[in-house]
Amino acid sequence: MNTQLNQNSFFGGIKYFLKGFSLSTGRGMKRYTLLPIIINVLLMLVGYYFSIRWSINYTGDLINCFTPEWLHWTRFIIYPFIFLAVIIVSVLLFTTITLIIGAPFYSILAEKSESILLNKPVPNVPLSRTLKETPAMIWREIAKLIYRIPIMLLNLVMLFVPVIGEAVIVITGGWCYALDFTSYGFENNHIQLKKTYPALKKYRKTCLSFGICVWASLLIPFLNLFMIPAAVCGGTALWVDILRPDFEDDIRKYEAELEERA
Repeated sequence: MNTQLNQNSFFGGIKYFLKGFSLSTGRGMKRYTLLPIIINVLLMLVGYYFSIRWSINYTGDLINCFTPEWLHWTRFIIYPFIFLAVIIVSVLLFTTITLIIGAPFYSILAEKSESILLNKPVPNVPLSRTLKETPAMIWREIAKLIYRIPIMLLNLVMLFVPVIGEAVIVITGGWCYALDFTSYGFENNHIQLKKTYPALKKYRKTCLSFGICVWASLLIPFLNLFMIPAAVCGGTALWVDILRPDFEDDIRKYEAELEERA
């Protein structure tokens, strides 16, 4: 019981966030992180361009549509909150698109990270099998996007609730990123997505604080361009240390199936 309490702590998530940086920049990792960084840089630059453009063009319109005339005098108070919230939601949307497009590369990076953490060789998976499984990887990302749709709708409502709304966006965004970046460990070991949600809830504090750290870092210019590979490595480390032990039976079953196919 005490072990579980130690694993489920707010500071535990911060530890894995920092561990992701050291792991992603370690020896032999460059070839696994370079392409994901290039993908992230290109898509995040596009994301920032459109998020700032949308914020400039539509913040005033949103305030006019949802604020009665007699409250228009509050525009100068509300405007900064809405402007910032529109940028945040836009960046999060483009980050989700980045994760969908880069899913096969992030999965390989997570597999390499897990092999280092477990001190095991990287599984020798034929290229043909990787290509065959790519549609399933992308579908998994789309399934996570579908899971996020109600959260995105909630965040749209929260755009118009200063302070409290921003807090809700941070918490829900952090939770979604915890799901995103720990799920590669589940996927590489062929554990169903539906088992991911209760596993994360069991260690809610650690997973949420990890996700919030990722969420915040993705909003920092320049740092965010290199953040996703580090987040993949940090999420994989969290998976290996905390989440993976609960699925040893599933993993053994999967490894036995691999041996039979070989």
